Amino acid sequence: MIMKRFFVGSLLMLFIAGVLVGSTPIGTQAHRIGSVSFKAKTLNNGMKVFVARTSEVPLFSFYLVVPVGSAMDEPGKEGCANLTGELLLKGAAGMSADEISAKIEGLGGELEVSTDRDYTIISGGFLAKDMDDGMKCLADVLLRPDFPAEELSKAKSIISAEINSLRDDPYELANREIVKALLAGHPYAHPTDGYAKSVVGISRDDIIRFYRTYYRPRGVILAVVGSFDTGKAFKAIEKNFAAWPSGHGKTPAGNASIADLDPMKHVKRKVIVIDKPGITQSQIRIANFAPARNTSEYFPLLVANNILGGGFTSRLMDEIRVNRGLSYGARSRLYQFSHGGLFEVVTYTKNKTLRETIDVALGELDRIRGKEVGEGELAKAKNYLAGLFPLELETQGDLAKWIATVEFYNLPLSDVNDYKGKVFNVGSDDVQRVAKRYFKASDNLILLVTDYAKTRDQLEGLGPVEVISIDDID
Repeated sequence: MIMKRFFVGSLLMLFIAGVLVGSTPIGTQAHRIGSVSFKAKTLNNGMKVFVARTSEVPLFSFYLVVPVGSAMDEPGKEGCANLTGELLLKGAAGMSADEISAKIEGLGGELEVSTDRDYTIISGGFLAKDMDDGMKCLADVLLRPDFPAEELSKAKSIISAEINSLRDDPYELANREIVKALLAGHPYAHPTDGYAKSVVGISRDDIIRFYRTYYRPRGVILAVVGSFDTGKAFKAIEKNFAAWPSGHGKTPAGNASIADLDPMKHVKRKVIVIDKPGITQSQIRIANFAPARNTSEYFPLLVANNILGGGFTSRLMDEIRVNRGLSYGARSRLYQFSHGGLFEVVTYTKNKTLRETIDVALGELDRIRGKEVGEGELAKAKNYLAGLFPLELETQGDLAKWIATVEFYNLPLSDVNDYKGKVFNVGSDDVQRVAKRYFKASDNLILLVTDYAKTRDQLEGLGPVEVISIDDID
């Protein structure tokens, strides 16, 4: 689904937790998490491999990151990266989609593919005794895809239908359109799934050209965690991937060719209204730019966002839901990618209370910027965040995902090694500092999905208003 893929980038942030030795990126030295030792190796073709042996059940999980996402789509071909990923499991090495599925299921394994703005993920797992066969399955779909024309036609129909259905889902529509509006002109702006018109126009030749241009081993990250002999695991990986030619493709490690977004870019207040006559509730999004995932301000932002709107007891929830009864839900969130990010407030309300809800949200942005948070409120947020992170490392799959994430974003191991310490080290002055920088109360973009005829009078004084008919949404 559309939002499932959109949230991948923000969900990965939650996996940055654990106890490691050292403060340099993974791959430059020996490293551990608890009693689990990790080993790293870069193949001659540039593919990075990380292997960790656990003493859990006789299974293994893998998490493979190809640094090719929707940001690499060409104008007019939006959705090509996503379609390429979708088709990897629909025909490879001469096998049909059903045959691939039967082979994986016959081994008691699983394998799935998802695409985001920065990358395409292939993840799954098999029985430990089937390491060779499991790596062969992974190599088949990644290195030898067939891109059957009939499967492309099916995928295009399904994705186009999903995109068109957004007109009947104001919540998801607002989530998509705020990103498109704020990041306009940047490769991150368009939805990962593309637009209905662009998806329909993507041909098999487009898919093959995209794959041959960007799918190269340089920058690819494979993390494998499970109950196996690490030497045999490396041998199985090299057997299946060492011959993958580096070629002359354009795949940059971490999509280095994409321009960085300026987190301090000034956003002149503007209100964008997506007019959907007949709806009785209005979706509200208030957004601004934010730093990339590897920012040194990650932990202050994490705490500040939790206080403002990151939990059920946050300020936005208290004021909008509990105290005023304007909505059942209100929150704030950060989307942080390799080359920038965005911050947004998310809520909804009845049409008649649209302006009141907007004003309350803007007031809370102004309050966290203007006055340091109290020690009790700060401690509650830090305790909550510090208590969450061990839950994100419970399974082999979690560990594999965590290893790949840290390597992909080039995060310092100190972020992981001292996660709790860095959370608890955030002071009220740090919260106010990042709030002033990124939680803008006046210079921001407001996007509404509403019945404009019923709510237009409430928008007076908010700023210039641009109205877009629901029928004109791509």
